[in-house]
Amino acid sequence: MKAVTTAQIRQLDQRTIATGVASAELMERAGAAVARACTGLLHSHAARSVLLFAGKGNNGGDAIVAARHLANMGCQPTLILLCRRDELQGDPLKHFQRLIKGVHVFELPAAKQMREIVTEVRPVVIIDGLLGTGLTGAVREPYLSAISFINELGRPVVAIDIPSGIDSDPGKVRGVCVRADVTVTMGLPKIGLLQPAAVDYVGRIEVADIGFPQQFVGGIKTTVELISAGDVAPMFPARQRTAHKGDFGHLLIVAGSEGYTGAPVLCAHAAARSGVGLVTLAVPRAIYPIIAANCPPEIMPQPVDGVPDTTGFDAMAVGPGLGQGADTQNMVRELIRHSTVPLVLDADALNVLARDLSVLKKASAPIVVTPHPGEMGRLIGKTANAVQAHRWEIAKHFARKYGVVTVLKGAGTVVTDKSGKLWINATGNPGMAKGGMGDVLTGMIGAFLAQGLSPLDAARAGVFLHGSAGDIARERHGEQALLASDLILSLGAAFAELVLSQS
Repeated sequence: MKAVTTAQIRQLDQRTIATGVASAELMERAGAAVARACTGLLHSHAARSVLLFAGKGNNGGDAIVAARHLANMGCQPTLILLCRRDELQGDPLKHFQRLIKGVHVFELPAAKQMREIVTEVRPVVIIDGLLGTGLTGAVREPYLSAISFINELGRPVVAIDIPSGIDSDPGKVRGVCVRADVTVTMGLPKIGLLQPAAVDYVGRIEVADIGFPQQFVGGIKTTVELISAGDVAPMFPARQRTAHKGDFGHLLIVAGSEGYTGAPVLCAHAAARSGVGLVTLAVPRAIYPIIAANCPPEIMPQPVDGVPDTTGFDAMAVGPGLGQGADTQNMVRELIRHSTVPLVLDADALNVLARDLSVLKKASAPIVVTPHPGEMGRLIGKTANAVQAHRWEIAKHFARKYGVVTVLKGAGTVVTDKSGKLWINATGNPGMAKGGMGDVLTGMIGAFLAQGLSPLDAARAGVFLHGSAGDIARERHGEQALLASDLILSLGAAFAELVLSQS
């Protein structure tokens, strides 16, 4: 899904209005979408009380519409205006005049009064409609205090279009910023929502369709996209009833070493859960008994000495738990040089590359690399912090220089290839900052490669579904207790959600 600049989204607004759609109608659709997102959170908490903050601009107008819809849905909305009602103009004023009696309105309340309002109405969800995409300078009063107040409440926050305080193009925080749990962005995601600087403030991104004509959207040029369910679902068409395991590929995983027996099992289990027909797991002979005892029965573990025979496989996943001995380094280089099928390289395979990246240019088959910031730092001779500070640029440069699909993991995982285009993933949660999660992703991408997806599609599908499964697992286990094995067991639900998203 294309990500757009502030100028591009304004042009889309104007072109849509020129077709005969009133600007007030676009605001109506936006506010209704926010209300729907809010009711989902209310339902999960078995509650009805919502506190909405509205500025005097169009963002505030969306919040006013949302308040009316919430009241009509039987919720209990309370609206705090960060202006006097006689300061409202245009569409926000039109919608304010349509408010029903079920919406309680407070104008420019002082800090003490806001605390009293919260005590009285006990809101379960907060809606941020203070500042929109027009912010370029520092946040000023009364918005500054209101944003701090929202963050201090510690309740789930739904931000309208973009969390108040973020500059919508660079994604930089202008002094203070609402920390949202969900951001409902209108029409298309804003580039600022995807920027590394904004990740901690945006939460889950929901893109609301407010009726921009498809021909206008299709004409937008951008080099940044948000990976969406709509992008990924077509990669997995319905299977024919006559299908057999040979139709879905055979993946070879080369992984494991003494002391590192969990990584290969997680990788293989994730691959098997990701639709591949067959999974063979090649491990050193010394650890084969342990692996064989712990593998799911669908996996075929194979003891090997030296470089495994790669004949007859459709893709390879190399690296989880391999270790960094001299023999391992030689094996990884041999596999990269001579493979005729796509590879995904992770973990210790990346550590081998860090000693000699020139081997990538000698590869005869497509390659996906999946470094976390520390591994990318070792690959390019920088610290993890330096990588984090320039995630997009570093991933793009590496992919172009070495001709590989690059997956730079972390919050807002970046996928890119030699084209220089960026695909940003917004699924996933902090509970996934655990050992084994990268091994799971490697197995998934390997499985998708074996099923015939292109390296770029396998990477995009992998990171999206990996994060989606992590989000599903969090609902059951919470972030603190979430394990990589929980994510694997949630992959079925993630695939099911993908199908439902297209119905």
